[in-house]
Amino acid sequence: MKKDNLSLLLYFVIVIEGYIVLSTELLAMRETIPFVGTGTDTVSIIIAAVLMPLAFGYYAGGRFRPHRSFGKYVSVRKKLIFNIMLSALILLPGMAHVFLDWFFTTFMIQIRIEHRLIQLALYSAVFVAVPIFLLGQTIPLISNYFTKSRLSEITGRMLFFSTLGSFMGAVFSTLVLMSTIGVHHTVSLNFVLLSCLVIMISKRKLSEPVFLIVSMTIIAMYLNSNQVMMDMSVAYNNQYQMAQILTKNGQRHLLLNNNWSSMYDDYGRKYPYIEFAERQGIDPIRDADPPRDILVIGAGAFTLGFEDENNNYTYIDIDPDLLKTAEKYILKDKIKKNKTFLVESARAFLTRSKREGKKFDVIFLDAYLGGISIPEQLITQEFFRQLKDCMKDKGILITNFISSPNFNNRMSRSIDNTIRSVMPHVSRVVMNETYSLYNEDPNGLVNVSYIYRHEDNYDPGVIYTDDKNTIYYDKPKKLLSTPRK
Repeated sequence: MKKDNLSLLLYFVIVIEGYIVLSTELLAMRETIPFVGTGTDTVSIIIAAVLMPLAFGYYAGGRFRPHRSFGKYVSVRKKLIFNIMLSALILLPGMAHVFLDWFFTTFMIQIRIEHRLIQLALYSAVFVAVPIFLLGQTIPLISNYFTKSRLSEITGRMLFFSTLGSFMGAVFSTLVLMSTIGVHHTVSLNFVLLSCLVIMISKRKLSEPVFLIVSMTIIAMYLNSNQVMMDMSVAYNNQYQMAQILTKNGQRHLLLNNNWSSMYDDYGRKYPYIEFAERQGIDPIRDADPPRDILVIGAGAFTLGFEDENNNYTYIDIDPDLLKTAEKYILKDKIKKNKTFLVESARAFLTRSKREGKKFDVIFLDAYLGGISIPEQLITQEFFRQLKDCMKDKGILITNFISSPNFNNRMSRSIDNTIRSVMPHVSRVVMNETYSLYNEDPNGLVNVSYIYRHEDNYDPGVIYTDDKNTIYYDKPKKLLSTPRK
């Protein structure tokens, strides 16, 4: 092979390796969300499982020298092929949803490891760190094919093409592939690229390594095929979440990232917390004239207010595939003309609404999928101030949290503190009729609703003390009579 053609081939290998490393990192973040949730804690573990092994891979690759092992000569070419093959073998189960489901929901429980961050750390140590360590050796190994007289120039080029591949992996795999062909097919594409690496590096294109890597790619494509996803009730699996459809006793359920999100049946029944929100916030204004403006943050399956054809609804969610999935599998009908679906982040929408002076009569907040799937940006004091700024006078806010009914953990207490720091006088309703006041389980989570009524000129009241007590003046001037027994 001519020198120029060889150099071009090697740069292609470096670009593809950089793409696979970053794409694998993002896929690991996305594929583990249904099992360990999302947040800075989980992201930091996966980033650590990429950066440190990558550094060790650079170091190990630079120290490699051709040698004999078990009577066979191990060249740079053979070392490159071996690393790619072993990476593919480890990623084969590590990137397959069917294996991840078993690993987190069965295997981890069987060995009595239930802490989600420890589970993620173990997964990352095996199925992320090891392949990245092996792939990280690619650049220093390939440097052996270049002349040493132009070391600084060649090093700069290799780093440029590696970073270019990483850039493509970060942007193309998420913004294009995951949103169009889905997460599972993006995984399959990575295996196709791994096959391309082995084929490009191999001298003989019909060699045993080529046969093995192509075989692994075919297996990976099957494990991530639409048929396997359908067998697991997966409707779609995009860059935001995995949606599953389950039917039980005539009820159609939508699961998002393994969390029960919405339910609807032919009789119009919904989850109790949705029916509660409709009774409190929508039924009294169902026939309002003029129609009221209702904002729903966290669209789910669009069941809230589905039958209401009078009031104006705005549903906000970052997942563009929710509407067509809900209409096809859950609602079995189109949403009415009085309803609008906007694909936008809640914080961005609230910022824009305040700038444009848009306010709402009712806001329903249902963006929390479970104890491990709470968007961190939607739980802060600043976020609740944004909500308050977008409420009309006499407007109503109803939220749905997955929280401890008895404040048995720090999260439930902190959520309550945060809400009351912005909206001090809120009502808190526990949606579980069977919960016990004596239950001390910190992991017991149920649907908890907060209800707030906004008033522009609100009197927050005072604190009564022995020294200053004005209850005689503050009490209602006309008390309802209590019926005698």
